[in-house]
Amino acid sequence: MGPVPLVLHFVALWLIHSVYGQAEFLDLPATVSLPESSAPGTSVYKFTVVNCSSSNPTITITKVTPSTSYFNTPTQSVAGTDEFALEITLSSSAALNADVVNQYVLEITAQCGNETVTGQLFVGILDDIPEPQCEPQFSSQVGDTVQVYSSVPASSTIYIIVLRQPKYTPVTYKITKPSPSPLTINSNGHILAPASGFSNTAATYQLQITVTDSLGNMCNGTLTVKVLPVYNNPVNFTSSSVSVTIMENGGPNQFVTVVKAQGSNVLYEMINPSTSFYIESGSGTIRTTYNLDLEKFPSLVKTVLEVRAYDRYKRSNSATVTVTITVLDVNDIAPNCSPAIVVDVVPQSAPVGYLFKDFTCTDPDYNSTALSYSIVPNTNSLYSFKMQGSSLMINNTLNYDSYEMASVNFQYSATVVVTDNGTPKMTTNIPVFITVTAVNDYNPICVGPSTFSVNENAPFGTVVGRINATDADYPFNNVQFSIEGGQNPPVFYVVPRTGEIKLLGPLDYETTRSYSLYMKIVDLNNDNQPDPLKQRTTFCTITVSVTDYNDNPPVCTPPFYFTEIYSTLLTTVPFKTLTCSDPDATAQLSYKIVGGNTNSRFRLNGASVLHNPFSFNPDGVMDPLNYELLIEVTDSSVSPLFSITATVYITVIPWTTTQPTTTTTTPTPEKQTLIVNKTLEYWQPDVWFMVILTITGVLLLSAIGLLTWALCKGSPLCAQGTKELTQPLLPDSSLMAEHKIQFPVVNISSTVTRGKDAGYEEKGH
Repeated sequence: MGPVPLVLHFVALWLIHSVYGQAEFLDLPATVSLPESSAPGTSVYKFTVVNCSSSNPTITITKVTPSTSYFNTPTQSVAGTDEFALEITLSSSAALNADVVNQYVLEITAQCGNETVTGQLFVGILDDIPEPQCEPQFSSQVGDTVQVYSSVPASSTIYIIVLRQPKYTPVTYKITKPSPSPLTINSNGHILAPASGFSNTAATYQLQITVTDSLGNMCNGTLTVKVLPVYNNPVNFTSSSVSVTIMENGGPNQFVTVVKAQGSNVLYEMINPSTSFYIESGSGTIRTTYNLDLEKFPSLVKTVLEVRAYDRYKRSNSATVTVTITVLDVNDIAPNCSPAIVVDVVPQSAPVGYLFKDFTCTDPDYNSTALSYSIVPNTNSLYSFKMQGSSLMINNTLNYDSYEMASVNFQYSATVVVTDNGTPKMTTNIPVFITVTAVNDYNPICVGPSTFSVNENAPFGTVVGRINATDADYPFNNVQFSIEGGQNPPVFYVVPRTGEIKLLGPLDYETTRSYSLYMKIVDLNNDNQPDPLKQRTTFCTITVSVTDYNDNPPVCTPPFYFTEIYSTLLTTVPFKTLTCSDPDATAQLSYKIVGGNTNSRFRLNGASVLHNPFSFNPDGVMDPLNYELLIEVTDSSVSPLFSITATVYITVIPWTTTQPTTTTTTPTPEKQTLIVNKTLEYWQPDVWFMVILTITGVLLLSAIGLLTWALCKGSPLCAQGTKELTQPLLPDSSLMAEHKIQFPVVNISSTVTRGKDAGYEEKGH
């Protein structure tokens, strides 16, 4: 390619890079040829990736067809802006052979940031190795060496020439030196002993051998044959057979036995080679070549080996012995069970004897033994399960309703242990996980008090009490309360979830003193799948007693009493008893005279009215004959209290008793002065009020006078009337004299002297 096309090529690449800016391999796909004699590290191909946006792209060989590890991951170096030079070399394991694979296809991937570009490289393998190839030791300058006894059979093979990759057959072998040679070589490359054998003397022969293929390619090698003389050394065993017993699974190189033959320079070999045993040629020690496992190789239970002991220098000087090896089984494999785990879900009502699983277990050991089954529970599953042979069953009724089961998500855990009868005993553990689902099998039970009390004055919403109920189904006590039937309108209601009984309507102790509530308790969500038809219900009766509150006044029947008594009635005898009552049960009636008890002539003893001595002394205290006695009846001494006033109208009939005159001198009693004070109630207004009242009156009279004067001015009637009105109002003395009118003098205070005989004497002042 000339310089101008080359420049145009680079310009085109630059334009593509500028326009599209996409990463790409410049030199892929491509095909290269590689000689099969190429050594590891040989460069396979160099190429370039351009427009790579990453400063450290990842270049990998993602696929090789056919698959091989002969090629190293491409090495990379920076070749310019966004350009990297790449090179693929042969790996250290490369061994190319055009006769086996003559072409490899490499798929190469470059990861440039978010871009991925792929390309292919075709590598052809060229056949450039001359044929045939002799073994390196044989074809080296020193050559190979073999030692033989002089007693080897005539014309027996003492050496074989091995070629690498013989391709162009047939191949011919020829001993070029010495010529003639006492030793011969056949068409298969076998060096043969002389036809007459070796003499029993030490000798050395150096042979130059040429190997030629059908195309004339050749290789040369050197073989030195050393002949050793044979001396007399009888070899024999003291016993013709040996029996030995070993255990299996002793691992590779396990010691089996040692065979020992008499003689010198003795070597040992197996006449019938075994893949399971080998013998150390120098010591006669027999060992295992691999781990003996009777479960995998049952035929190893008994093996018969024939061992030959021979003279190192004279192979024909030998002896044989039979070694019988018996391999005993080791109980080293646990039982194999199906299923390996038990996971089940049952309702808590599952009956005793319910079958979960029937296990199928076998003992994989060569000497299979009987198996035994047992159950190992944990704390929650103790006594819950049992093994009946190989069957796992329910032993006791499974419990769902407990906090312990809730803490483990209602799952019973246990372990089924399967044990063989070998030595040592081997066991297999089978985990068991049984989840129990809920069954609603308990009725709610009413507990706690069944009687409550509430004051009749309690306000709306007052908590009367709480009804308690238990439910043994988990979740415990998950019940709902309601009142069946009852009053209309209802007086009480119950909070469904808490059982609180609250007051809904007014109470009246005097009307209804107790209520009987028929309570309905229904459990909730106690089944695996909540079903209203499976809910359990309990009924119980709650009694609510209404306590009294003083909210009614006393009642007296009748409210008015009329009675007449004689003044001489004994003061200790009640003359009237009030009939009063109070609807409130807690009422305690008390009586008190609050009015009309002039001169305190009456007193009370409970509801009974008694009188004190009357006084009808004209010169002393003169009691009235009629009394209007006001008696206050109160129903309590503390708040709240109510009272009424009963009125007793009493008429006293004075009665005088004549007593005979006696000559007994009445002693003059010592008199004591008693001051009686009477309080007169009157209204005394403030001074300012009197001043305003006076001024208002004067102004009113002046206005009336002016109005009258204005109306009557100039009228003769008004003048005459005025004259008459101006005449003085004089009293009619004749009228006063006729009726003898006198103005009495009222004495407000009086002094009363009480004698020791309880009489009264009034002195007026």
